[in-house]
Amino acid sequence: MSKEQLTPTNEASQEELPTYPFPFADHSLQLSEEYDRQRQKCPVARVHMPYGGDALMPTRYEEIAQAFADPKCGAIRTSDGDVPRLEAGHVTGVEDSAAASIFAVSDARHNKLRRVIGPAFTVPAANKLRSRVAEVTHALVDAMERKGPPADLFEDYAIQVPMTVLCEMLGIPREEEHLYRESARMLVSTTASAQEKRAQGMKLMQHLTPIIQEAQTNPRDNILGLLVRAREKGDEVMTETEMYGFAMAVIGAGFETVSTTFTNSAFILLQQPELVAQLRTHLEQPDQLARAIEEILRITPIGHGRPRITREPVQLGETTIPAGEVVFLATHAANYDSSVFPDAREIRFDRDLQPILSFGRGIHACLGQQIARMELQILWQTLLTRLPSVRLAVAPSEVPWRADEALTFGPEHLPVSW
Repeated sequence: MSKEQLTPTNEASQEELPTYPFPFADHSLQLSEEYDRQRQKCPVARVHMPYGGDALMPTRYEEIAQAFADPKCGAIRTSDGDVPRLEAGHVTGVEDSAAASIFAVSDARHNKLRRVIGPAFTVPAANKLRSRVAEVTHALVDAMERKGPPADLFEDYAIQVPMTVLCEMLGIPREEEHLYRESARMLVSTTASAQEKRAQGMKLMQHLTPIIQEAQTNPRDNILGLLVRAREKGDEVMTETEMYGFAMAVIGAGFETVSTTFTNSAFILLQQPELVAQLRTHLEQPDQLARAIEEILRITPIGHGRPRITREPVQLGETTIPAGEVVFLATHAANYDSSVFPDAREIRFDRDLQPILSFGRGIHACLGQQIARMELQILWQTLLTRLPSVRLAVAPSEVPWRADEALTFGPEHLPVSW
């Protein structure tokens, strides 16, 4: 694809552009074959976006990884205007939104912030939380068993675990879960206006105010405590306003993505009992379980991707992209690239995996990825240990599906029996 083909297209050629998101079949998480066609036809394709015009979308692992890691592919800012995007309102995370904080500051500031809060998101930090997550999952299965089948694997199990972890990491009250859930859903909404998102952000901020004030007075051993202690040492890494934004962004990202990933992966695997049986054999082998979870992450789509904008000309593979273009990065397109993952549509727990791109790459890679991996390991380990015969309680076509109005997608509820 030449650079000339990346300039704005005329009205006639606009009609020939593919429209993104590429649709899944009804009640299916099977990736559209359009990704494979574009990968062969035009690895960096121009696509129609729901709002704001057209974007460029790489479909090969190599170019997607390059774009994630290249600092010239920056976060979207409000000053970028009406950019091509999935959302009706502003792109989630722009620098003046309530949830921006670490996600939209300069690279230098971002690195400084991550150095301070990074210890709360490392592998050792995740392992420190492991016993608590195991305790929570066993208690949830206890409750499911007492009530008897069918149970909702989303509402009764998956969604409860990341909320517990986030409440403890941030020091926020568990009994206000409904508010955090509402705020997380608003953050990833594609239909809510910028005004609606701002109003929800203000509502959540009011609830966070006493929590952050308490952290400043009496810092505890959690994320907010890390920030306060850094300030006490004379290193004001994050302003009070940014602390609100950071807490809100962590709630949105950690709450929604882990519960959706687990539920979506369960929908996929419970339709293939032989894979569930294979996974069960890995539960007591930490290395094998970790590898299996990486494969589960690879094959489980949960969202349509995230945008970047080129601040300078960028070379992605053989394609030169001018400054000012929105580049839309779909991680599942990279994870299903058969040149990197042979027979990519097959699930193989013993696959010799290249690094997956589910959590991005570079300095803006998902901060909470080690926490997410740990939670997913224990969610599967507890479920299959306690309920080895767990299965879908209804036909896959009868599983209630989320409305198409969020950055994430999949089953709204997942009825299971055992």
